[in-house]
Amino acid sequence: MIRVLSTPGCSAAYNMAVDEALLDTCRRDAGGTDADRRDAEMMVLRIYSWCPPAVSIGYGQEAEKEIDPRQCDRYGIDLVRRITGGRAVLHDQELTYSLVAPESHPALGGRSGVMLRAVSEALVETLKHFDIPAEPAMEGRCGPGGNDDVCFTATGRYEITVAGRKLAGSAQRRSRGVVLQHGSLLLGPGHRRLPLLMPAHEPERRETIARMLNHRTVSVAELVPDLPSFEEWTDRLSRSMLDRLNVEGKTDVLDAEERQAAESLVRTRYGNADWTYLRTASHVR
Repeated sequence: MIRVLSTPGCSAAYNMAVDEALLDTCRRDAGGTDADRRDAEMMVLRIYSWCPPAVSIGYGQEAEKEIDPRQCDRYGIDLVRRITGGRAVLHDQELTYSLVAPESHPALGGRSGVMLRAVSEALVETLKHFDIPAEPAMEGRCGPGGNDDVCFTATGRYEITVAGRKLAGSAQRRSRGVVLQHGSLLLGPGHRRLPLLMPAHEPERRETIARMLNHRTVSVAELVPDLPSFEEWTDRLSRSMLDRLNVEGKTDVLDAEERQAAESLVRTRYGNADWTYLRTASHVR
């Protein structure tokens, strides 16, 4: 079974807090009673968007090295740190998903790589439904600066491309037998504004990243004349995911405990400058 949640138009802090709250629920249930463990066998698929646009940086990145907060303020863009790895992403004009499940789930066979492939296949199927000739990348491709790049200048295995240009990216976190994967599908060109938010004292790097984003990425808006609605994306992607994982699904909402946990995480972590700029081991459970 998959719980399918649709939460469009949320803030950056709340989006990341909900993903972690869902991860915590799955981790807690996996270590509880027999009834709890049965609940933990249920995956959660969440489909969401960002309002206002936001930059998320990878768990191990230094915020001030990657992004100038004054530029974020200038353009009305939030800044948040993810608990997943990877590089900086500007979430603007995109569809975002997260999938949470125990690695022991029968559909995953104990391997988080199965999730990567299943999500990739579901995204490809969804895009082809909308006449977009997408395909998964079979090999990774680095950007110009290795680990100093931003997310969409490099392509990982099973990430989605069209004619060699990246259309969707993803990141994972595994914790105590549970895996969280979330990723972005580019609906428009908003992600290409990211270099405007980077530190001004690195003009060459900004120019290189801008060039790479223009040449190595593509958005749905560049491929089809009419963008499907958020509801159409949600319906088609959830159907494809259910099919690829061979599970049943039910439309659901956050329960009271999950909402409370997310609100607490906004206050203590994702809406907190100490988490964004001064990561310490005490922040991570």
